[in-house]
Amino acid sequence: MVEELVPGHSDLIGFRLPDGTLNTDAAAPAGTVGYRARCSCGWVGTSDYPAAEEGLWMATTEWSGHIRPILVATPPGWLLSRSDTLRDNVAELAATWPLQALGVLAEVERWQRPLIERAVLAAREAGLSWAEIGNALGISRQSAHERFRNVAPAKPPA
Repeated sequence: MVEELVPGHSDLIGFRLPDGTLNTDAAAPAGTVGYRARCSCGWVGTSDYPAAEEGLWMATTEWSGHIRPILVATPPGWLLSRSDTLRDNVAELAATWPLQALGVLAEVERWQRPLIERAVLAAREAGLSWAEIGNALGISRQSAHERFRNVAPAKPPA
């Protein structure tokens, strides 16, 4: 199995056969006439590449172009794992020691909002759109703009 950098996305090189079919076996079958980039999400590259080592590299490079914007917007798994652990621990604490859980949650709330605002400001300064920011936050473009427009000034005209 191919390791996934992002869940639902792994590099699957397709092998073009003489009859025109695209095979995704683990290794190039005999008679392969070209390579085509593919992804486990269903995306298929736009071009066939020569059945040579250079063609394999070209197909892999095309897949890299597909995954790059997805990878950039996907939080690191190790950090999400820590977040999940914190959430689970606080939920468990709330069941037996609710005041302690409230103290932890109040502390999280004190640093969470300023960090979101700092990240939004950095995203806007990097030229990212409100749609991209909203998508990363799991909210609409309009909601992101309404919530953070005073934090992140408008981009200067080009």
